[in-house]
Amino acid sequence: MSDTANAVVQDEQVAVVRSRKGRRIMALVLVILALLLAFSTFLLFRLLVPPGGPSEDARDAGITWVRSIYGLSNLPEDQFRRTQAAVPGPDGTIWITDSVQRALLSFTPDGRYTGFVRGQEEAPLVVPSRFAVDSDGTFYVCETAADTVRVLDSEGNEAGSFLIPSPVSVAVSEDRIVVGAVAGFAIFDKENTEDGPLHVIGARGHEDYQFDYVHGVAIADNGNIYVADSFNNRLSAYDSEGNRLWIRRTGNPSNNAQMVDGMLTVIEDPDVDLSDTERLQLPLGLTIDGAGRIVVVDMFESTLAVFDPEDGSLIGRYGDVGAEDGQFFYPVSVSYDAERDWFAVADNLNNRVQIVRIPGSSEGAAMEAIRRGLAGPLRACIFPLILLLIAVVVWVTARRYRRQRERLSQPGNPEIS
Repeated sequence: MSDTANAVVQDEQVAVVRSRKGRRIMALVLVILALLLAFSTFLLFRLLVPPGGPSEDARDAGITWVRSIYGLSNLPEDQFRRTQAAVPGPDGTIWITDSVQRALLSFTPDGRYTGFVRGQEEAPLVVPSRFAVDSDGTFYVCETAADTVRVLDSEGNEAGSFLIPSPVSVAVSEDRIVVGAVAGFAIFDKENTEDGPLHVIGARGHEDYQFDYVHGVAIADNGNIYVADSFNNRLSAYDSEGNRLWIRRTGNPSNNAQMVDGMLTVIEDPDVDLSDTERLQLPLGLTIDGAGRIVVVDMFESTLAVFDPEDGSLIGRYGDVGAEDGQFFYPVSVSYDAERDWFAVADNLNNRVQIVRIPGSSEGAAMEAIRRGLAGPLRACIFPLILLLIAVVVWVTARRYRRQRERLSQPGNPEIS
């Protein structure tokens, strides 16, 4: 065999060795990327499906439990004592107040504590209770004992305040602020709170146009205002100017109790609009879900009651009393995250905040469930997916280039000059 033939054979052998080595390296890279993708998917699954789960009773009550938040950490001193409110921010952050921490506590949607907002050092929040978060991240915080609603920007800096006697609930829209108080509620122009409220509705009492602790207010997209009159056990709707649209007596008034045979007894109200099995005991916080329905938390029944916004008729009730995941014990407030289609419930005597879902809370519920299922995994896996795609493209390109070189290196190839 000539020296030229030997050289060709040696070149072919070297090319084969290099080709095999390149394929092994590329295969190893692909395996590593596939493992990385699988690991990311596993972490995402653990994030979306946390340890624990709802009891059979919770599922029977129509509650889909997502997670529970018990405190800043697992340490006993960091646990909640009495949760007061839980409100999702525009970015999905869950903001929580409780009776111990004099601050707004922030948690990621998966329940991890990230910090707090307490106001300026020289004028911190005193006893924050219920609050609202605007679309730009501005906080409106009720300080009942100080007869004040404090306004903090998204960084926690003081952004003003306005006075109102005994505020106990607040809601905000693009142009309005509604504050519920002991004796009624007030409507403010969001851009001009300095001049006082545009409308003040109510006085304290039992009559139709009187109130006894408005623990829940919400503003619909069309500007309508919904009000939970807690101790009068009523739900009512108003337009943006404070004109009443309808009123529903949802149960026997708690402020109508009398001593009967030595026992404190709530007197039956013959004008209640709901049947005996449907009646609420103590309506507190309320919110509006993605389908436009009114969702009211009933403290004593430990349920979420859903009402039609057109006439206040009861649609259904979900939940049950207990300490298991998906059950409640004296819940006091509820808010809704439209992006994730879930509710944040301050589960007061269980010393926690629960994230739950109920049926029919989003228009196009089936597509919304699919979107939630896909959006999280795609976002979490996008980086390893890109790496895997790049690796496949490189591998295919290298393979085609190698085959082209092998074809050109064949003896007698006319393309070789």
